[in-house]
Amino acid sequence: MGEHTKGLSFPNLRRPPVPTNEPSTQELVNWGAQVYCFSWLRHFSTLVNGIVTLKDAGNTPSARVVARSVFELGAHAYYVKKHLKQHIDAKNLDAAWNFLTPISIGSRYINEQHPQDSEMFPTPAHISKAIACFAEVMPEDPRDGYSFLSEFCHPNMLAFSQYYRWLNPYEVGFVDHEPQGMFGSTAAACINGLMAIQETLQMVNEKVVAISLRKLFQAVVEQAESGSQAKA
Repeated sequence: MGEHTKGLSFPNLRRPPVPTNEPSTQELVNWGAQVYCFSWLRHFSTLVNGIVTLKDAGNTPSARVVARSVFELGAHAYYVKKHLKQHIDAKNLDAAWNFLTPISIGSRYINEQHPQDSEMFPTPAHISKAIACFAEVMPEDPRDGYSFLSEFCHPNMLAFSQYYRWLNPYEVGFVDHEPQGMFGSTAAACINGLMAIQETLQMVNEKVVAISLRKLFQAVVEQAESGSQAKA
Protein backbone atom coordinates (compact mmCIF):
# COMPACT_ATOMS: atom_id res chain seq x y z
CA MET A 1 0.00 0.00 0.00
CA GLY A 2 2.83 2.37 0.82
CA GLU A 3 4.49 1.65 -2.52
CA HIS A 4 1.25 2.45 -4.36
CA THR A 5 0.83 5.82 -2.66
CA LYS A 6 4.53 6.59 -3.05
CA GLY A 7 4.04 6.52 -6.80
CA LEU A 8 1.37 9.22 -6.78
CA SER A 9 2.33 12.58 -8.28
CA PHE A 10 0.78 15.87 -7.28
CA PRO A 11 0.44 19.16 -9.18
CA ASN A 12 1.52 22.48 -7.72
CA LEU A 13 -1.46 24.22 -6.11
CA ARG A 14 -1.79 27.98 -6.55
CA ARG A 15 -3.76 29.67 -3.81
CA PRO A 16 -6.83 31.55 -5.08
CA PRO A 17 -6.37 35.33 -4.67
CA VAL A 18 -8.84 35.69 -1.79
CA PRO A 19 -7.73 38.25 0.87
CA THR A 20 -7.87 37.07 4.48
CA ASN A 21 -10.55 39.62 5.37
CA GLU A 22 -12.85 38.64 2.48
CA PRO A 23 -15.56 35.92 2.52
CA SER A 24 -14.25 32.47 1.71
CA THR A 25 -14.93 31.02 -1.72
CA GLN A 26 -15.46 27.46 -2.93
CA GLU A 27 -12.15 27.69 -4.80
CA LEU A 28 -10.32 28.62 -1.60
CA VAL A 29 -11.89 25.75 0.34
CA ASN A 30 -11.06 23.33 -2.48
CA TRP A 31 -7.47 24.54 -2.48
CA GLY A 32 -7.10 24.15 1.29
CA ALA A 33 -8.59 20.66 1.26
CA GLN A 34 -6.30 19.54 -1.55
CA VAL A 35 -3.22 20.89 0.24
CA TYR A 36 -4.22 18.82 3.27
CA CYS A 37 -4.94 15.66 1.27
CA PHE A 38 -1.75 15.78 -0.78
CA SER A 39 0.38 16.42 2.30
CA TRP A 40 -1.44 13.61 4.11
CA LEU A 41 -0.74 11.17 1.31
CA ARG A 42 2.96 12.02 1.20
CA HIS A 43 3.31 11.58 4.98
CA PHE A 44 1.23 8.38 4.94
CA SER A 45 3.39 6.86 2.22
CA THR A 46 6.61 7.71 4.06
CA LEU A 47 5.41 6.23 7.36
CA VAL A 48 3.91 3.05 5.87
CA ASN A 49 7.08 2.35 3.92
CA GLY A 50 8.99 2.97 7.14
CA ILE A 51 6.94 0.28 8.88
CA VAL A 52 7.71 -2.18 6.08
CA THR A 53 11.44 -1.39 6.24
CA LEU A 54 11.53 -1.79 10.01
CA LYS A 55 9.55 -5.04 9.93
CA ASP A 56 11.80 -6.47 7.21
CA ALA A 57 14.79 -5.59 9.38
CA GLY A 58 13.23 -7.45 12.31
CA ASN A 59 12.73 -4.22 14.27
CA THR A 60 9.15 -4.71 15.41
CA PRO A 61 9.37 -2.38 18.46
CA SER A 62 10.26 0.61 16.26
CA ALA A 63 7.63 -0.39 13.70
CA ARG A 64 4.97 -0.29 16.43
CA VAL A 65 5.92 3.30 17.28
CA VAL A 66 5.51 4.35 13.65
CA ALA A 67 2.27 2.34 13.41
CA ARG A 68 0.70 4.55 16.06
CA SER A 69 1.39 7.61 13.90
CA VAL A 70 -0.19 5.87 10.90
CA PHE A 71 -3.24 5.04 13.02
CA GLU A 72 -3.51 8.73 13.96
CA LEU A 73 -3.32 9.70 10.27
CA GLY A 74 -6.22 7.40 9.42
CA ALA A 75 -8.37 8.78 12.23
CA HIS A 76 -7.48 12.36 11.33
CA ALA A 77 -8.43 11.90 7.66
CA TYR A 78 -11.88 10.63 8.61
CA TYR A 79 -12.34 13.44 11.15
CA VAL A 80 -11.47 16.06 8.52
CA LYS A 81 -13.67 14.51 5.84
CA LYS A 82 -16.69 14.28 8.13
CA HIS A 83 -16.60 17.84 9.44
CA LEU A 84 -15.60 19.45 6.16
CA LYS A 85 -18.53 17.72 4.46
CA GLN A 86 -20.90 19.06 7.10
CA HIS A 87 -19.81 22.64 6.41
CA ILE A 88 -19.88 22.22 2.61
CA ASP A 89 -23.31 20.57 2.68
CA ALA A 90 -24.57 23.51 4.77
CA LYS A 91 -23.04 25.86 2.16
CA ASN A 92 -21.11 27.58 4.93
CA LEU A 93 -17.80 28.26 3.19
CA ASP A 94 -16.47 30.49 5.96
CA ALA A 95 -16.99 27.69 8.47
CA ALA A 96 -15.32 25.22 6.09
CA TRP A 97 -12.29 27.48 5.69
CA ASN A 98 -12.09 28.23 9.42
CA PHE A 99 -12.16 24.49 10.06
CA LEU A 100 -9.40 23.79 7.54
CA THR A 101 -7.05 26.50 8.80
CA PRO A 102 -6.03 24.89 12.13
CA ILE A 103 -6.08 21.48 10.42
CA SER A 104 -3.34 22.53 8.01
CA ILE A 105 -1.26 25.07 9.95
CA GLY A 106 -2.29 24.55 13.57
CA SER A 107 0.47 23.86 16.09
CA ARG A 108 0.01 23.11 19.77
CA TYR A 109 3.77 23.49 20.27
CA ILE A 110 3.90 27.00 18.79
CA ASN A 111 0.87 28.01 20.84
CA GLU A 112 2.54 26.91 24.04
CA GLN A 113 6.06 28.15 23.30
CA HIS A 114 5.23 31.28 21.27
CA PRO A 115 1.70 32.42 22.22
CA GLN A 116 2.24 35.69 20.37
CA ASP A 117 2.04 33.71 17.12
CA SER A 118 -1.12 31.78 18.06
CA GLU A 119 -3.27 33.74 15.62
CA MET A 120 -1.08 32.59 12.74
CA PHE A 121 -0.77 29.02 14.04
CA PRO A 122 -4.04 28.22 15.85
CA THR A 123 -4.39 25.22 18.15
CA PRO A 124 -5.41 22.13 16.17
CA ALA A 125 -8.05 19.65 17.30
CA HIS A 126 -6.74 17.18 19.87
CA ILE A 127 -6.06 13.73 18.43
CA SER A 128 -8.47 12.22 20.98
CA LYS A 129 -11.36 13.87 19.11
CA ALA A 130 -10.27 12.25 15.85
CA ILE A 131 -9.86 8.83 17.50
CA ALA A 132 -13.33 9.03 19.06
CA CYS A 133 -14.83 10.12 15.71
CA PHE A 134 -13.11 7.17 13.99
CA ALA A 135 -15.38 4.77 15.88
CA GLU A 136 -18.06 5.50 13.28
CA VAL A 137 -16.24 3.49 10.60
CA MET A 138 -13.68 1.24 12.27
CA PRO A 139 -14.65 -2.45 12.68
CA GLU A 140 -13.58 -2.37 16.34
CA ASP A 141 -13.43 0.45 18.88
CA PRO A 142 -10.42 2.52 17.70
CA ARG A 143 -9.76 3.75 21.21
CA ASP A 144 -8.75 0.23 22.24
CA GLY A 145 -6.41 -0.29 19.28
CA TYR A 146 -4.89 3.16 19.66
CA SER A 147 -4.42 2.75 23.39
CA PHE A 148 -2.69 -0.59 22.83
CA LEU A 149 -0.29 0.86 20.24
CA SER A 150 0.39 3.82 22.52
CA GLU A 151 1.56 1.50 25.29
CA PHE A 152 4.54 0.49 23.17
CA CYS A 153 5.49 4.14 22.64
CA HIS A 154 6.11 4.91 26.31
CA PRO A 155 8.52 3.51 28.91
CA ASN A 156 6.16 1.11 30.64
CA MET A 157 5.41 -2.58 31.12
CA LEU A 158 4.37 -3.48 27.57
CA ALA A 159 7.38 -1.74 26.05
CA PHE A 160 9.84 -3.32 28.50
CA SER A 161 8.27 -6.79 28.57
CA GLN A 162 9.23 -7.29 24.93
CA TYR A 163 12.77 -7.93 26.13
CA TYR A 164 12.48 -10.26 29.11
CA ARG A 165 10.89 -13.57 30.12
CA TRP A 166 10.26 -15.07 33.53
CA LEU A 167 12.31 -18.26 33.55
CA ASN A 168 10.81 -19.24 36.90
CA PRO A 169 9.05 -17.36 39.73
CA TYR A 170 12.37 -15.90 40.89
CA GLU A 171 14.45 -15.33 37.76
CA VAL A 172 14.19 -13.11 34.68
CA GLY A 173 16.01 -13.77 31.42
CA PHE A 174 16.61 -11.11 28.78
CA VAL A 175 15.88 -11.81 25.13
CA ASP A 176 15.46 -10.08 21.80
CA HIS A 177 11.96 -8.80 21.08
CA GLU A 178 9.27 -11.04 19.64
CA PRO A 179 8.70 -10.59 15.89
CA GLN A 180 4.88 -10.49 15.86
CA GLY A 181 3.55 -7.04 15.19
CA MET A 182 -0.08 -6.64 16.28
CA PHE A 183 -0.76 -4.41 13.26
CA GLY A 184 -4.31 -5.46 12.43
CA SER A 185 -5.88 -2.26 13.75
CA THR A 186 -3.29 -0.18 11.88
CA ALA A 187 -4.17 -1.88 8.59
CA ALA A 188 -7.85 -1.07 9.15
CA ALA A 189 -6.93 2.54 9.94
CA CYS A 190 -4.91 2.73 6.71
CA ILE A 191 -7.81 1.59 4.55
CA ASN A 192 -10.37 3.84 6.22
CA GLY A 193 -7.99 6.81 6.15
CA LEU A 194 -7.29 6.40 2.44
CA MET A 195 -11.00 6.09 1.73
CA ALA A 196 -11.64 9.31 3.64
CA ILE A 197 -8.93 11.13 1.66
CA GLN A 198 -10.39 9.90 -1.63
CA GLU A 199 -13.88 11.05 -0.59
CA THR A 200 -12.52 14.44 0.46
CA LEU A 201 -10.79 14.92 -2.89
CA GLN A 202 -13.98 14.03 -4.72
CA MET A 203 -15.92 16.41 -2.50
CA VAL A 204 -13.68 19.33 -3.54
CA ASN A 205 -13.77 18.41 -7.24
CA GLU A 206 -10.25 16.98 -7.51
CA LYS A 207 -10.22 14.17 -10.04
CA VAL A 208 -6.71 13.04 -10.98
CA VAL A 209 -5.40 11.88 -7.59
CA ALA A 210 -8.86 10.65 -6.52
CA ILE A 211 -8.98 8.36 -9.57
CA SER A 212 -5.47 7.09 -8.79
CA LEU A 213 -6.61 6.24 -5.27
CA ARG A 214 -9.59 4.33 -6.64
CA LYS A 215 -7.19 2.28 -8.77
CA LEU A 216 -5.05 1.71 -5.67
CA PHE A 217 -8.04 0.25 -3.82
CA GLN A 218 -8.79 -2.01 -6.77
CA ALA A 219 -5.20 -3.25 -6.78
CA VAL A 220 -5.30 -3.94 -3.04
CA VAL A 221 -8.57 -5.88 -3.37
CA GLU A 222 -7.25 -7.91 -6.32
CA GLN A 223 -4.05 -8.68 -4.42
CA ALA A 224 -6.04 -9.81 -1.39
CA GLU A 225 -8.31 -11.99 -3.55
CA SER A 226 -5.36 -13.63 -5.33
CA GLY A 227 -3.73 -14.30 -1.97
CA SER A 228 -6.89 -15.96 -0.68
CA GLN A 229 -7.17 -18.13 -3.80
CA ALA A 230 -3.54 -19.19 -3.47
CA LYS A 231 -4.11 -20.30 0.13
CA ALA A 232 -7.23 -22.21 -0.88
